[in-house]
Amino acid sequence: MSSSAKEEFLAGMDYLSVITSRIFLYPFLGRSKTKLLCYYFICSLIIFASFQQFVFLCVSKLNSFLDIVNIAPNIGVCAMSVTKYIKVNSNKELYNLIFVHFRTDMWDIVSEKCQENVKILKRYQKIIHFITIWFVYYVVPLILIVTSFPILIMYYDNMVLGKELEHRYPFEAWYPFDKVKWYYAAYAWESFITGLVVCIYTFSDLINVSYVAYICLELKLLGTHLKELIGAEDIKQLKSSQNATAIHYKIRQKLRGYIIKHNFLANISSQLDIIFGDIMLVNYTFGSVFICLTAFTFTVTDELYTTLRCFFFLISLVISMLNQCVIGQCVSDHSEQLTQALYDSKWTYGDRQTRQLVLMLIMRMQKPFQLTAKGYIAMNLDTFTTICSTSYQFFNLLRTMYDPKAN
Repeated sequence: MSSSAKEEFLAGMDYLSVITSRIFLYPFLGRSKTKLLCYYFICSLIIFASFQQFVFLCVSKLNSFLDIVNIAPNIGVCAMSVTKYIKVNSNKELYNLIFVHFRTDMWDIVSEKCQENVKILKRYQKIIHFITIWFVYYVVPLILIVTSFPILIMYYDNMVLGKELEHRYPFEAWYPFDKVKWYYAAYAWESFITGLVVCIYTFSDLINVSYVAYICLELKLLGTHLKELIGAEDIKQLKSSQNATAIHYKIRQKLRGYIIKHNFLANISSQLDIIFGDIMLVNYTFGSVFICLTAFTFTVTDELYTTLRCFFFLISLVISMLNQCVIGQCVSDHSEQLTQALYDSKWTYGDRQTRQLVLMLIMRMQKPFQLTAKGYIAMNLDTFTTICSTSYQFFNLLRTMYDPKAN
């Protein structure tokens, strides 16, 4: 194996571990008491912020449907954020197992003699690096926009447009004191919580997306080895009946090793599907509704602040939904490609035991790996299209009901 390619790949995993340690999730096992206390403290802060928003929703005299739309999605994002955070921690044994596997156990199928293996490793290393950089640099501007936007608009309306000063906040929350009198304290608290929620939400997704990318990488590498299960030299010797017994034994041993690898990947994919299932089910169930509501509010409101706020919220929701559907599509596609690789392996030259093993593996591959919404629906690009289509239908319905001319 090319040492530079391996070092770059491991450096990417180390960078992932550094990011997750910053939100007190890594090391997944054996964390210090300080890190565990910080983890529970962050959970408490986000839950408390969710409670503040829920109380505000209950006690406030909301004048219109749009007021509810402005509050409810924030509660949903906080709830989703802390759920993802807790999911990773409560399944730390599995996350640690996967992390250790890709640092150590994966490398026995990466051959330095196979240039295709090296190319695959470098290509996926670049993809994973891009994913990591995208998530990291997506967080920074998003936090800056969400936390600074309300106060900038407030002063713009007051000082530039000459409107009456209207206090704005990153989100609406209930306080046991006059939040207008203590405006800057409330604003600082909400900015801090907003930044925290965005970091937890995004970096929890980064861990999961990176793990799926690692699984896709190993599936791709495994496919190249299955395709070359019986090489040209092996076929030549088998045809001439030279060392046939030894060659068949070597082929069977390799195939058994690949089956073990496939079983492991199938197992961790199944467990990750269970972990992601709750979140994906909520996203699928309410994704269309939230996308529809934010798009509707964005198009009907005349206020600049609400328009821009809903627009950015809409973009974030669509990106989050697309992210889950894309990783589901990728893992499904990569697992399906193994079947074709096995068909191309010239397995018919193997002996009876080899052919039996191949047929058994083909039967297992008939059901590709999937990430699902609790088993109800597969998360893939078709599902994303369905969500967008449903959102558009709801959007048209709301526009028709809301449009005074239609009445």
